[in-house]
Amino acid sequence: MHKTIALLLGTAALGLAALVPSGDAQTTFTTTRIISGAARPVWVGAPPGDKERLFVVEQNTRLIRIFKNGAFNAAPFLNVSTLASFNNERGLLSMAFHPNYAENGYFFINYTALNGATNVARLKVSSDPDVGDFASGIVILNIPQPFSNHNGGNLAFGPDGYLYIGTGDGGSGGDPGCRAQNPNELLGKMLRIDVDTIDATGSYGIPSTNPFVGNPAYKPEIWQVGLRNPWRYSFDRLTGDMYIGDVGQDQREEISFQPAGVGGVNFGWKVLEGNVCFSTAACAPGTPTCGSPVYTAPIHTYNHGVGGICSVTGGVVYRGCAIPDLQGTYFFADYCSAAIWSFRYDGATVTEFRNQTAALAPGGGLSIAGITHFGEDADGELLIVDSTGGEVFKVIPVSAPAQPCPTLQADWGVVSASSGGTQTMDLDMGAGSAGSFYLLAGSVSGTSPGFPLDGQVLPLNPDFYTLITVGSPNQPPLANSLGVLDGAGQATMSFGLPAGLASPSDVGLVLHHAAAVISPLGVVSSTSNAVAVKLVP
Repeated sequence: MHKTIALLLGTAALGLAALVPSGDAQTTFTTTRIISGAARPVWVGAPPGDKERLFVVEQNTRLIRIFKNGAFNAAPFLNVSTLASFNNERGLLSMAFHPNYAENGYFFINYTALNGATNVARLKVSSDPDVGDFASGIVILNIPQPFSNHNGGNLAFGPDGYLYIGTGDGGSGGDPGCRAQNPNELLGKMLRIDVDTIDATGSYGIPSTNPFVGNPAYKPEIWQVGLRNPWRYSFDRLTGDMYIGDVGQDQREEISFQPAGVGGVNFGWKVLEGNVCFSTAACAPGTPTCGSPVYTAPIHTYNHGVGGICSVTGGVVYRGCAIPDLQGTYFFADYCSAAIWSFRYDGATVTEFRNQTAALAPGGGLSIAGITHFGEDADGELLIVDSTGGEVFKVIPVSAPAQPCPTLQADWGVVSASSGGTQTMDLDMGAGSAGSFYLLAGSVSGTSPGFPLDGQVLPLNPDFYTLITVGSPNQPPLANSLGVLDGAGQATMSFGLPAGLASPSDVGLVLHHAAAVISPLGVVSSTSNAVAVKLVP
């Protein structure tokens, strides 16, 4: 590591560190119902930083509805019933907000077209923030489907700002065309595209760093290979790692894992179902056989059988504020049995595997069934979609009501160690903190257990380093680390890394940041959540 960065980090222990507390979680948690009356909901979420609204996707009505102030709006945000078909696994399946939705108003939907094909479309919000502009819609990707099942359907933006599209293998059973292993098919894959270059015809860009760009045997959109039906997947808000719930055939379900920024992985279907040999029937000559090191094994599998277990619903890594003990815990479920489990994964080993079904039972005569999605609100709190009951439940601590997170929002934290870059952070502490000083601090060794300052806990390890500069303008890599909150209690700051400052050995380093607010009396009056920036090549 270059001496300059070493001095900035002070006594912090160097190395990649995710936010993982030591020991078992202590906080007791449960669920509370926050939404009812939805019609077969399959997705819930919010635009970045939007704490007032939740958007609910209904599969069969083909509506997107806004829930705010304790009720659904009378008019839907979007109605695509004239464009989309529905039946079993078809319908309106998900949406994703552009990372810069607040500025550009773009959002994306995945639905089954009237002819059965998968369509991914870009739309824009209208002048009314609660109404999408139907006329703005443009189909950017159309994938014919040979059968009615295994349509995938999820959309998610990654830490790199690109849109990830999970596709099923085309359906039927056993992938009869071996499409998931066919490099010239978009089915059975994870795709990655650049939606910031879409033109009037709907043509998108191909990221130059996609792993198969320039290889004529592969469609250039392909990011990962060998998926059966990745119904739900997500990115860890802190690390950028991807967790994929890939629905199995008749015997086992799997959770697959992709480290942030790693493409070109082959997850094995249909040669393998989970980590067990399945078939090479109809696969092209030369397709690697079962046991080949080309295939990446899932990090967790479970078998069909007891309790009606039959279909995985991939979840999310908890990064909310209300239950600090759960930081870094991945939650997922089985659709058929409504069983919910959790574990931690450090990139090598699964630990603390638990059945959370009883803990998350809502009580009061309510129950959770038909789990189709684990969503996150703007604070990163965990939401569970019950498609059968038309409900959404929120995971909350038992001992105390969940409080809104003091928000430090950041663009996805990935900066090039070789060419440098900047991560922008927006702090919103509320009007009550207007005029106070803010101080940005950081740590490279993690963000737990937190560091007490004047009775407030800064969610960084106690070997934190402070990034104090008072020059005007502040100079990177200490840009805007000390300043004054405006009249709304807000501020924009950044972490900048100049080109040439880091060394190749720094790749993989994660720098965690949080902010402390200092009152006019000179004491820390509040602190924010933590965000991270990871150094990539």
